[in-house]
Amino acid sequence: MESDSAEPLYIQLAYIIREDIQNGKYNAEQRIPTEKELSEIYSVSRITIRSALEILVKEGLLMRRRGKGTFIASKKLYKSMSGIYSFTDICNINGMKPGAKTIKCVIEDAEPEDITELELTPEDKIIAVERIRYADDVPVSIEISRYPASTYQFLLDEDLNNVSLFAVLNNKHNIRFSHATKVIEVKRASYQMATYLGVPRDYPLLYISSLTYDMANMPSHRTQQYINSDRFKLII
Repeated sequence: MESDSAEPLYIQLAYIIREDIQNGKYNAEQRIPTEKELSEIYSVSRITIRSALEILVKEGLLMRRRGKGTFIASKKLYKSMSGIYSFTDICNINGMKPGAKTIKCVIEDAEPEDITELELTPEDKIIAVERIRYADDVPVSIEISRYPASTYQFLLDEDLNNVSLFAVLNNKHNIRFSHATKVIEVKRASYQMATYLGVPRDYPLLYISSLTYDMANMPSHRTQQYINSDRFKLII
């Protein structure tokens, strides 16, 4: 670094550390040296170190974990909120390997939200599918989908591990979808969700609630996604 340069030292240092990250000096999820250690390595003040790291945190290259230090951020999935894309599609677009583990696939009574959104009666049944979704073998989201049993009871006979549910519906059963409405919120991870996603309890998760329509413009199913925000980036 050049102390007599017109460019501040913390900007120069951010550039150096950024290059180290992009060149593979550090692995994803690896903790980087402390501010004190970096200060000694680069012979600059801790204030300079802190300012440089803050730039990289804002860029999404680093992430801070309270009480643990600063870590290399995991590669993030980029998801467009326009159109209908399966998780498998999103992984393929981002050059990552998709995966799925089925937690449950059962028939249940319709909940009030099912009755309202899917235009059912209180006597109707629902096929409830809950899965953990993986990208490059890392858990990214919990996906809870609810389908009218009158149309989708065949899902009980499907093996939904490590497959695209959309592909099963589209390719195997010739079911197509026209569009979906989506609502985005932030929710805290329950104990069970935290266990599935490998995050602390009460960790903030991206929550996407969607209602998908078939080609006749009738509500087909509703889905809730609880997403580790460290590993996902939405494009709106």
